[in-house]
Amino acid sequence: MNRAVIRNSPAGRDGLRMKTKSLYLAGIALFVLPAVAAAQDAAPTATQPEAPAATQPETVAADQPADAAEPASADPAADELDEDDTIIVTGQRSNVIGDIPPENTLDTRDIRATGATDINELLEAIAPQIGSARGRGGERPVLLLNGQRISGFRELRDIPTEAISKVEILPEEVALRYGYRADQKVVNFVLRPRFRSTTARLEGTTATGGGYLGGEADVTRLMIGENGRTTVNLNVEANSPLTEDERFIRVEDPAEDADDQGARTLIGERRQYRATATHNRQIGTVSATGNVEAQRSTGRSLLGLGDTLLLPLARNSTNDSLHAGGVLNGNLPGGWRWSVTGNADLDRGVTRTDRDAAIDDSARTVTRSADIDGMLNGKLFKLPAGDIGATVNVGASTLDRDSKRVRDGIESESSLGRSIGQASANLDIPISRRDSDFGALGTLGLNANAEIERYSDFGTLTTLGAGANWSPVRRLNLLASWTREEGAPSVGQLGDPILETPGTRIFDFTTGQTVEVNAITGGNPGLDADRRNVIKLGGNWKPLEETDLTLRAEYVRSRFDDPISSFPGPTPTIEAAFPERFMRNAGGQLVSVDLRPVNYDSARRDTLRFGFDFSKPLKSAAPSPAAIAALRARRGERSGDARPEGGPPPEGGPPPEGGPPPGVGGGGGGGFGRFGGGGGGGRNGGRLTFSLTDTVTLVDRVTIRPGLDLDYLDGDAVGQGGGRSRHEVEARAGYFNNGLGARMSANWKSATQVTTATGDTLRFSPVGTFDLRLFANLGQRLDLVAKHPWLRGSSLRLEVNNIFDTKPNVRDSLGAVPFNYQGDLLDPLGRTISISIRKQFLPPRGSWRREGGRGGED
Repeated sequence: MNRAVIRNSPAGRDGLRMKTKSLYLAGIALFVLPAVAAAQDAAPTATQPEAPAATQPETVAADQPADAAEPASADPAADELDEDDTIIVTGQRSNVIGDIPPENTLDTRDIRATGATDINELLEAIAPQIGSARGRGGERPVLLLNGQRISGFRELRDIPTEAISKVEILPEEVALRYGYRADQKVVNFVLRPRFRSTTARLEGTTATGGGYLGGEADVTRLMIGENGRTTVNLNVEANSPLTEDERFIRVEDPAEDADDQGARTLIGERRQYRATATHNRQIGTVSATGNVEAQRSTGRSLLGLGDTLLLPLARNSTNDSLHAGGVLNGNLPGGWRWSVTGNADLDRGVTRTDRDAAIDDSARTVTRSADIDGMLNGKLFKLPAGDIGATVNVGASTLDRDSKRVRDGIESESSLGRSIGQASANLDIPISRRDSDFGALGTLGLNANAEIERYSDFGTLTTLGAGANWSPVRRLNLLASWTREEGAPSVGQLGDPILETPGTRIFDFTTGQTVEVNAITGGNPGLDADRRNVIKLGGNWKPLEETDLTLRAEYVRSRFDDPISSFPGPTPTIEAAFPERFMRNAGGQLVSVDLRPVNYDSARRDTLRFGFDFSKPLKSAAPSPAAIAALRARRGERSGDARPEGGPPPEGGPPPEGGPPPGVGGGGGGGFGRFGGGGGGGRNGGRLTFSLTDTVTLVDRVTIRPGLDLDYLDGDAVGQGGGRSRHEVEARAGYFNNGLGARMSANWKSATQVTTATGDTLRFSPVGTFDLRLFANLGQRLDLVAKHPWLRGSSLRLEVNNIFDTKPNVRDSLGAVPFNYQGDLLDPLGRTISISIRKQFLPPRGSWRREGGRGGED
């Protein structure tokens, strides 16, 4: 007899599934809307020339005198209006070490089209472009600031996007020249020479399915001047709990389980408080930066009713952390660069888990870590094709983790420590260079690199690598590389405290049933180091000289020996290989499973990533004469000080022949060049952007033990989420002009299936989600600012994530949904709506001049 029932089952759910194709077509149509809207604003190529974003002129260095870079504005009203002006000078050379060109470059208009408000959001927006299949998974790209190393992500995380002049995305090989491994893309942020603002932001989020609220408050003070920069940030985040009774969750036994749903959270309650400060100072030829941060986070999750059926069992956690870091960057004679970074961290985490017994379980972990790292890069000697470059890096780190655990009244303690000494070297050898005596091959360079690491708990591990960078013709760049790497398990994988969570729902692939088990998580001190061989072939091509279109592709072949993996789902093959990890009762029902990480015998994975990036400048509307007049009046300007209509244009060059003055696009008396007009002449033009990336997994196999193989693309489970999708598609489209913008994101994964021991087949349908972001930078709506000056620096943003409330759809051979694969269990939030209000307090335009070049915004 089947006792399962559905509580709060929404009528017509099957009917909704029949509309899936229509919803996806509607989502695709939303991608087209920005292009349709932009068609009216597109700048004519003949009259508004625009260089591709990848070849934007280099911004003035922070230490260059501002007065030499740009003359005073010809009109104070223009100063008041222009909030996105960028200082540029002739030249296209990047400040990144080496001659490997960026795969893509985002200018200020591309950045605005993402709708991002800080560097953290900007990285999320360009995630498809900065992803890499060469790493082990989850690595953050190497981040540079003005072509220099930073102490860590905290140093630049909160910088508002208005302070960024351009962003360069470079291939993994560039990381070698900064002393990093070639398994991460490199992202270089170039800041404006001068900028000053105080930014406050409030954001609220709710789920359309109800039961969930989240919020964030953030205040950032940023000052960039000729001699350095300072950033101070305060951040608070929180969200409410979401319980099972607030979603459509089927229960196995209504009599016993119905009341339990309100005592079990799908998403736990969380609060986080953070304060961060960064200060940079130019001391002679040395750039010195210090960064400190303090953070506290608390969480509470409900685990269900205890045996008394009176109060829910809860797990409460508190984590406190302190961080201090710094970096020194300098130059030596002969063109050599040096950098020294250092960090120190203290983390304390406490977790308490309710039990029906008199004494609750608890775990406390204190982690102390520190590291120091030095890099030296320069030119050894000259060859006919160029200079041989070398990078040497040495570093050391230490980590201590002390844990104390109480379970069933029994106390246990553990202490784990690790020290690492590291040294690496990279050599870049130019073979030929275009436009030289050895230019028949185009531009060709080779590199070789080696690294040695000494672990206090694992002995010596090595890494070897080599690569080639070839540009046979202009705008085409090809890369090839090979790496052999040995990797140790992390301290967390070895020594995290062991936690047991009763009542954890898990799908048993052996019996084909969803059961509640005692799940054991934590570290495994018996893990071994793994060995990895990686081959990469990649390239990018800009087929059109006058169009900002980049085609990119890369193939990565990875082979592992003794790979370290989190424990997958309980499949028959896994249970046969690790029988000690499973406990079943007399009836064969799974009651306990040990989910701590393990070593497999070997693994193989081949991936192909390809896609394109497209960006098109748009013509912005000119400010109305009435808005200009109102701003002049508000500035208290006397009519005799203004440049008369028809007078000469501002310094910086005459207008195009037969065209209007720069930045006005034919409107506005006399032309105020800094209002930002046409797509080519103005500095505040709009942008239309598209990006598409498809990651194709060609091979994904694991040998657990000799004779026990898993094929994640053909019926085996990576984990509870099923097998590996062969295709993962990420698409992005953005539009921004005249202060208004829209951004659409789409993510799609192809179907997978898993075969259970009973012969049943679980089918995981394709999943596609669409996210929409609408934003208005009110400070760039000139007529609005003229009437309401307080709107300067203000912006509004509306985000709808998972527009169609799409959730994973999993069915067995009979078409039924297994208990643990209900849509609301796999994706409890579903569609969410967020509204944020942001105010950027900017000093009066030109105030830096009145203060001797030490303040204001430029």
